[in-house]
Amino acid sequence: MKHASNLLLLAALALSFTGCNDPLNVQDPDIVPPGNLNDKTVLPTIRAGAIGDFALAYTGSGADGSGGTVEGVTMYGGLLGDELINSETFPTRIEVDARGPIQKTNADVGLWFRNMQRARRSAEFSAERYRSLSPDTTKETGFPEVITLAGYTYIFLAETWCSGVPVSHVDADGKLTYGAPLTTTQLLDTAIARFDAALAAAAALDTSGASAAIRAPKLATRLARIRFATVGKARALLDEGQFAAAAALVPTSAVPTSFSYVIQHSENTTRENNGIFNATLIFKRYAVADQEGHFAAAFAPSGTGPGLPYRSSADPRIPWQLVITPPTPPATKPDTNKGFDGSTLQFDQLRYTSRSTSITLATGAEARLIEAEAQLQNGDTATNAAPMYTTLNALRSSPPSYFTPSSTLGALTTDSATGAGGAKRLLFRERAYWLWLTAHRLGDLRRLIRQYGFAADSVFPSGPYFKSQVPTYGSDVNFPVPVDEENNPNFTQCIDRNP
Repeated sequence: MKHASNLLLLAALALSFTGCNDPLNVQDPDIVPPGNLNDKTVLPTIRAGAIGDFALAYTGSGADGSGGTVEGVTMYGGLLGDELINSETFPTRIEVDARGPIQKTNADVGLWFRNMQRARRSAEFSAERYRSLSPDTTKETGFPEVITLAGYTYIFLAETWCSGVPVSHVDADGKLTYGAPLTTTQLLDTAIARFDAALAAAAALDTSGASAAIRAPKLATRLARIRFATVGKARALLDEGQFAAAAALVPTSAVPTSFSYVIQHSENTTRENNGIFNATLIFKRYAVADQEGHFAAAFAPSGTGPGLPYRSSADPRIPWQLVITPPTPPATKPDTNKGFDGSTLQFDQLRYTSRSTSITLATGAEARLIEAEAQLQNGDTATNAAPMYTTLNALRSSPPSYFTPSSTLGALTTDSATGAGGAKRLLFRERAYWLWLTAHRLGDLRRLIRQYGFAADSVFPSGPYFKSQVPTYGSDVNFPVPVDEENNPNFTQCIDRNP
């Protein structure tokens, strides 16, 4: 990859990254001088840089064009899917929101692709440094964490882009080796290999100690690392259609519902901000969608689908607001908040309410949803006592604290499935609402086509678009590899754009 050598080893974003709040222990945040990369004491700083690069690729820090900030996979995946709509003027983002055709020369998509590849490289470089500088990884809790993060970058490359993403590598001396295009399955298999390496390393962590006070945090960290990699591997298996194998990894005994691995954000620097908060409430370039697709008029607030009714469902898992300011005399009309384009109503998301709000990456709730999908695959959904309903209702009756709703949700029944258009749509609606704005929805929409046989226009927004620049939605279900990658002699373009 042309920019793979631009590894950003930024230090010590003062974050906690698991449900156990494991803070970084770095004294002086700074850029790591190249001469120090062979010193074991630099490992915490390299780990911090890997997590920081991942956070930028995952959540972003805002919206490109707004103070020099950038999007993450949560925003662009939500925009191509049905979670978000474009509320500003950039043609590069309108192109994505309207399902293309997304051009390989789209500069915003290119910037975001480079950030994801940089995050992959940074995590793998960090893992390599752990292996080289501290061969006894049983004493290093950072190794299974960073190699798990590497696995997630391969998942995002597989779920978000076309088949045929090249993965290049840079060695410790800075020598670039161009990679060949990898199919979606090859990317997922690579992710699984990373998760397997993390699981083996985490299971072998030394939890001995002179006292219970020393052993307890070591045991908690080992469990957190194992659960983090386990959820990642189960997600990759689900993407490959290995439903039973995925569910077998994540019973409550292995991954309790209370588990969460979060990426935290901060007010310290723009780079560390929660990008979804900035892009919606501050810069007003993204807004919460509602039944996106088949808009009846220009700038209509809602369509008729097939996008989900995120706002109109009144589901507490989808918190949002439309700010209406009372008139100040001599004005007589209230001021309704509009997006950056001055015309689209700015429906703000409220899951992330500040620049420092954390975002979940892997959770026990996702583990329950994976179990429910395996139960759906078994076909027993005819009665209210069917396993899928039991699993989903257990989650609804005790919403995890790391998500928005604090009160219980009503039980689902076979009538719920009928109202949703069938048990499959019900399960994916539950996934959409629980995992809203956490970079799951685009992959799920593609799976509905690839694994369940739905037509693309019956799950992705389709029909008339709501902005005059594009009269109707296109047919894209993923992103092309940006034109910059054509500097790679092993790469021409996507193998295919299939879901």
